Order: sequence, then C-alpha cells, then structure tokens
Amino acid sequence: MRNTTMAFLFCLISSIAHAQQIIDLNKAMKCSEPQNVMNYFVDTHKETPVWVGKTVHNSHITLLTNPATGSWTMIEYDSRLACVLGAGEDKSASNPEI
Repeated sequence: MRNTTMAFLFCLISSIAHAQQIIDLNKAMKCSEPQNVMNYFVDTHKETPVWVGKTVHNSHITLLTNPATGSWTMIEYDSRLACVLGAGEDKSASNPEI
C-alpha cells in the first residue's frame, strides 16, 4: 500500500512539474517604426498610453487603452522598431459579471 501511495504521489508531482514548464513560442508580429505604430493605435482606435515599463533588454512596453470601447494594445519598442505584442478588448467593460 505504501509503495502504491508513493508511486501515485510521484506521478502527481511529475505531472504538476511538467505542466509548469515554460516553452518558447514563435508567432507572427506586426512591426514598424515606433511612431508609425503608436500613431496607428492613437488615431485609428483612439487608444492612449496608460502604462509604460522598461524591459531587461532596454526596450519599453506600453499598454494603450480606450476606456470607451474597452480596446487595448500592448506594444514593445526601442528607438528603431516597435512590435504589437497583443491587442483585444476588455471583456469586463462589456460584461461586468466576468
């Protein structure tokens, strides 16, 4: 019985440890000159910067949002290139129960 319990715990711990691995992911991103990317989201989606952070690689990440529509965009940029990391809409703005 003790061996069975130990085997079960080992399998459980192994499964949890495996599930927590971080993997590399390659995905297509939209990139351009920083001012072009910022202007697009400010002009087209009426988003404004609400947060800016600096990465360990000396690039910056900015979160832009439009509170009226709930849209958001996250951009990473340096002095020569900006890429959209993600964009979407705030589900809680349209459905506060989520």
